[in-house]
Amino acid sequence: MLLVNNVAVERLRKVLLTLLFVSLSLPVAIQQTVLGCAWALLSYSIWTRGAIPRTPLDRPLLLFFAALVLAALFCPSVGSSLLGSRKLWLVSAFFVVYHLLADEREAWQMTVTALGTAVVVAAFGVSQHYTGFDLSHWLTGKPPAVEPFWFGRYEGFRTEGMFPSGITYAHNLLFPLTFVTAWLMASHVTRRQRFALFLGWGVMLLALLFTLTRGVWVAYAVVLLGLAVMKGRRALLPVGACLVAMGLAVTLVSPGVWERAYYAFDLQTNFARTQIWQANLDMIRDRPILGWGYGNYKKFREPYYQRYPQSDTNAHAHNNFLQMWVDAGIVGLAAFLFLFWSLLHLGWRAYQRLPVEAEPLRTLALGGTVSMLGFLVGGFTQYNFGDAEVAIAMWIIAGVLVRVAAWAQART
Repeated sequence: MLLVNNVAVERLRKVLLTLLFVSLSLPVAIQQTVLGCAWALLSYSIWTRGAIPRTPLDRPLLLFFAALVLAALFCPSVGSSLLGSRKLWLVSAFFVVYHLLADEREAWQMTVTALGTAVVVAAFGVSQHYTGFDLSHWLTGKPPAVEPFWFGRYEGFRTEGMFPSGITYAHNLLFPLTFVTAWLMASHVTRRQRFALFLGWGVMLLALLFTLTRGVWVAYAVVLLGLAVMKGRRALLPVGACLVAMGLAVTLVSPGVWERAYYAFDLQTNFARTQIWQANLDMIRDRPILGWGYGNYKKFREPYYQRYPQSDTNAHAHNNFLQMWVDAGIVGLAAFLFLFWSLLHLGWRAYQRLPVEAEPLRTLALGGTVSMLGFLVGGFTQYNFGDAEVAIAMWIIAGVLVRVAAWAQART
């Protein structure tokens, strides 16, 4: 932990860390405000110490940022690309969490706080599906903007939680849902705790289904398979039970949810998404090595989308890997992949190093590693790396995961 020896600063550290973990499921304005304050505290601590501390992820991060700078310097619009890179300040969430967490106990307490908040927001999300209540718009006096959905008949509203869209909420929700699932499978959990965890898991699963975000449904299924691989035979029964429960929920909880799942296999229904990907593949063909420059997407996308008029949006590539290739070329994509491979490798090694009795640290390593896997799988159908609400949560979890990896290494 990096901190000056000051009682007031120590109290502020605890408050800001708690608020940061609570904000993981809250609107992005709250997330960014708390993150900015926590980053200021960390900067003050670094200035007081007079030295920049290191992390195990420094090299992959440096290579990633170097690739983006290189792409920007050789792109068609250098200035706008460098200016657009300001969005990457969200990576500060990783450094804040890594350096300000005091110890293993605090890391677990903060994670539990985040999970509790996520369950409460998910319960609101389930009610939102039936009522269409938009809390943020209600507080500001605006008309509700929750999207209703129909499949030949009225079925309710698309759950958005505290976010502007159901897609964003689903990708954000995947992180706490993964941690709760990993915690459910831990050997040290009492029956009473397991029952409470099961209730929270059920509420979050329903909220996820009501977002109608099929890409995250698939990502969560992969998360369950990842848990089975990492935990081995002991996880086969609970993983199988989770998959069966998820399947039953998809088919029984709502006709609209079932039809949404059914149409995932309808090529005509999903044709617009393939048109988006085709437009981005064309952009890649024209600048495959260093791309168009991170932050320049809106500046150069229009001629390519004109070739595919049936694409239903041109906001981004709807795919992390295509988007990174468009923005920074194959060089940037390789650096992006190396960064997340490093995260997964650190988490996997930490989980292997920790003995079975090293709980709850082992659950943190497991949940953090598999949630990163889920984030990457979700990135095949959505540019979730570009959603601030999702990216902040991802960097917070990355900070916890890398800190756990450092603690696990120190134990050996």
